[in-house]
Amino acid sequence: MLIAGFRRLLRFVWIPIILTGLALAQPPIEVVESVPVEVDLGLPETARTLDVWLDMIQGARERIDIEIFYLSHQEGEPLDTVLHALQEAAGRGVQIRILADGRFYQIYPQMLDSLDRVSNIEVRIIRWFNKRGGVQHAKYFVVDARDVFIGSQNYDWRALKHIHELGLRVRNERLARLILQIFDRDWFLAGNPDAALKPLPPVADEILISPQKPLQMKWKEEWVEIFPTFSPINDTLTFPNLTHDETALLDLISRAQRRIFIQLLNYEPVYGKMFYPVLDNALRSAAARGVQVRLLVSNWNTRKPGIDFLKSLQVVPNIEVRFTELPEYSGGFIPFARVEHCKFMVVDDEWVWVGTSNWAESYFHRSRNLGLVVRSKGIVRIIARTFLKSWNSPYARVVDPCREYTPPRIRE
Repeated sequence: MLIAGFRRLLRFVWIPIILTGLALAQPPIEVVESVPVEVDLGLPETARTLDVWLDMIQGARERIDIEIFYLSHQEGEPLDTVLHALQEAAGRGVQIRILADGRFYQIYPQMLDSLDRVSNIEVRIIRWFNKRGGVQHAKYFVVDARDVFIGSQNYDWRALKHIHELGLRVRNERLARLILQIFDRDWFLAGNPDAALKPLPPVADEILISPQKPLQMKWKEEWVEIFPTFSPINDTLTFPNLTHDETALLDLISRAQRRIFIQLLNYEPVYGKMFYPVLDNALRSAAARGVQVRLLVSNWNTRKPGIDFLKSLQVVPNIEVRFTELPEYSGGFIPFARVEHCKFMVVDDEWVWVGTSNWAESYFHRSRNLGLVVRSKGIVRIIARTFLKSWNSPYARVVDPCREYTPPRIRE
């Protein structure tokens, strides 16, 4: 009788035990990649964006907080599945907040307006950065204040199927709570566009994560250090003891001893009549001390004046610049797609920055962006292999200083 009672008890407890074991088995950090169809890119060891987003949303129990540049939807495409998952989450009582940029809301208002009408979903449009010459350009979301995704992926149907993207998923409550400090600030700014702002106090010490106080996590067989980076650094927009994207990038470049891999949509030391030499000078200084610098950008960079600055880098000893030209989709031309959109930098075999910012003055000083710096040989190895697959692919072209380039078609 005692044995029979024990068996009945097991029928009720074995499922939670197994589920707890599965939760413990989940990796604390995942490298997440979007791979365009019909191209030979992507690594088997990287997770795919659609799978990760659905897993996070479907696992939500209480809340989802999403800050995006814009939302571009097309019926029948993979993003449809994500939007249905959000509505299903709201239907089971999950509270969802969505923040989007004001300038791009004017281009893509329909789906945001539709989601705002769903019970338990609230959408706000933030125009604060637009008024100051920037945009809300961050792309991240937080689930249940414990599960974070940050990456180059916009909430755009093309970002899941026709654009090369890279991001990181991090399961950690302290990081999530810190990121939510920025989300809550932007949520307030969106709801109070005319508020008179006072300087922000420092973030509380118990949730602060910084280069001096990194988050330490066990990933496979090694201890990983990680800290977030933010733009802009402004005492009314970003807490004063957080780390600026630009500051982190300069520090990492200064640490480099052997190699730097950079993969971006855009690299822009100049915009209009404004010259922004900060990162450009840092890369040249690294090359001068013998560091091998490889810069891979999209073919959108073949426009002037940007291409001229890429050409000037190409002639610097120890620097090589390439751009990628992804083939057109067999189904026809797709605007704003078939492009390299990743935003990351690998330094030696030790450090990587993965962010949402293109490398231009406005993204670092007038726009909202987020990033993550990770110190890990294993994660760096994966992201370096991602870089090298694009760098050595048939889609990569060496920038020729003597050649005049015809920019690609981007719009309809």
